Amino acid sequence: MTSIAYPAKPPLPGWIRTAAALLVGWFIAGVGVLLLYLAADSVGAIGRSYAYPNASPGGASFLGVRSPSDWPFPDSGLWTVFANVAVIALVLVLATLVTAWWLRSTYDHFSEGRLALVLLLTGWLPLYAGPVGGLFGFLFAVWLVRVWVTGAEDRLPAGPTIITVAVLAAVAGTYGLLHPFWTMDVVPVRKHVAGIGIWSAARVPVKVDGYTVTPSPSSSRAVGFKNGPFVDELHTRQLHTFRFAPRSVLFLNQQLPQGCGTIRLSVHVRYHLFGLPLTQTVPAFAKLGRSC
Repeated sequence: MTSIAYPAKPPLPGWIRTAAALLVGWFIAGVGVLLLYLAADSVGAIGRSYAYPNASPGGASFLGVRSPSDWPFPDSGLWTVFANVAVIALVLVLATLVTAWWLRSTYDHFSEGRLALVLLLTGWLPLYAGPVGGLFGFLFAVWLVRVWVTGAEDRLPAGPTIITVAVLAAVAGTYGLLHPFWTMDVVPVRKHVAGIGIWSAARVPVKVDGYTVTPSPSSSRAVGFKNGPFVDELHTRQLHTFRFAPRSVLFLNQQLPQGCGTIRLSVHVRYHLFGLPLTQTVPAFAKLGRSC
């Protein structure tokens, strides 16, 4: 009887080499995501990074990460959820492809599907969890790559992946182009009056047909609540009928109710863009006074 000698499985690269490969892959993917953001910003499909300067958006969060209903686009209904999920999925697919391309210089085989799940669970930690959380998140990702991602071999199929990226980009881009408003700033104007700076990221003028401001929660605070006037950037001229110039900001001087703590205001804007009648809810957070 003869025996067959099977080739031994090659040893995995060391921990340091794995960490270096994953770190470089993350960095290249991050540069790619930054370029994607700059491209979207250049055509007016996404707003500025200072959308919430003085208060955090509403809704639940974990280690600074927003829910899909409020990030990256501010919550304005069900369409926002689809657009935000499309953005997250698009970034995840592109980051997986770039990271996998770099990791293949270190590993002969691994699972790109499992790598995508690792990036989804840990890729945001260095940005949002602070130095300690980011370090442990990175080390956890390195461990997962060595013991789990390398345990299988698969690649994202080229055809379906290209179609998926195109569809995700179309969903997110269309939403961003048709919903151009972002909360740029919230500043005190005088006692019980906040100036809400609303930025239009659109590259074309946006004609505003009307707006309504509602507080949240809307029970007792809604009593006697009235819309404030829009004013120019210098807060010197009240605007009655107006349009946003391309990539410009206007301020809404909103009277605030009595109370303490922070109030969420929802500015429901009705407007025309590219000849289409549209609506968008722009959230803003204003401080009423002392902490409750």
